[in-house]
Amino acid sequence: MLTLAFDTATPWGRFALAEDGKLLQYRPLNVMGSYADALLQVVQEILADNNRTQQDLDGIGITMGPGSFTGLRIGVATAKGLAYGLGCPLIAVSTMEAMAAALLEDHPDADYAVPCLDARRREVFCGIYKRKGYWLQELAAPQAFSGNDWWEKILNILPDCDAPVYGGDGTAILLGEGDSLRPELVSAGLPKLRHWTAAHPATARTLACAMSLAQDQLPEVHPFQLVPQYLRRSDAELNKNLDLTPRRPSDEVSEHQSRRSQS
Repeated sequence: MLTLAFDTATPWGRFALAEDGKLLQYRPLNVMGSYADALLQVVQEILADNNRTQQDLDGIGITMGPGSFTGLRIGVATAKGLAYGLGCPLIAVSTMEAMAAALLEDHPDADYAVPCLDARRREVFCGIYKRKGYWLQELAAPQAFSGNDWWEKILNILPDCDAPVYGGDGTAILLGEGDSLRPELVSAGLPKLRHWTAAHPATARTLACAMSLAQDQLPEVHPFQLVPQYLRRSDAELNKNLDLTPRRPSDEVSEHQSRRSQS
């Protein structure tokens, strides 16, 4: 099974192609502006590098948020268009879920992961996950809370607050650093190497490989039903007192057919 996955929810773009559990190509792509001009070009280059075409794909994977509003819209729209046009399954997972899976892949000795993104407004996007099979079990759904609120949730849910892998650019906001380090972590004993990183993990790599092995264990969605998960309103909406949350698409999509399903 040949699978393509990409993550454009943050400036740290991630693209990957995998087949039957083997990673064929992984490409990070940091952007300062928009993915609009680069996304499809990168997809085409990855396929061409591996002597494949879009028609060879058996699945498309995408992170659906939270993250940058513009990055999410571009990534989700592209994934929907590709999956619908090719008639192949579309797998959509939250950005936090994909981050957690990648963090656990990088740290096989850990069973828990807490991905963290700086959500601005003195908040962080976080989630709490446990390793399960080829993928994860969600213990706390992604939300935008203050670092203190998330820390209280972690202490209530996890048996050991020092056990998870923490990763993402919001890690320092959640855990503190230097003199502001959380007291529970300061008193954890002698200094030791901990699984904390501010780097954005290889989300697309892990998602593409998991899909190529066990796509049926991951959440498939019809392209017409997928909407980005922003989790909160944008600054523009707050400033103008608007609500631009995408409407939930109709469940009735049976009348729509893709090119592959018609053939």
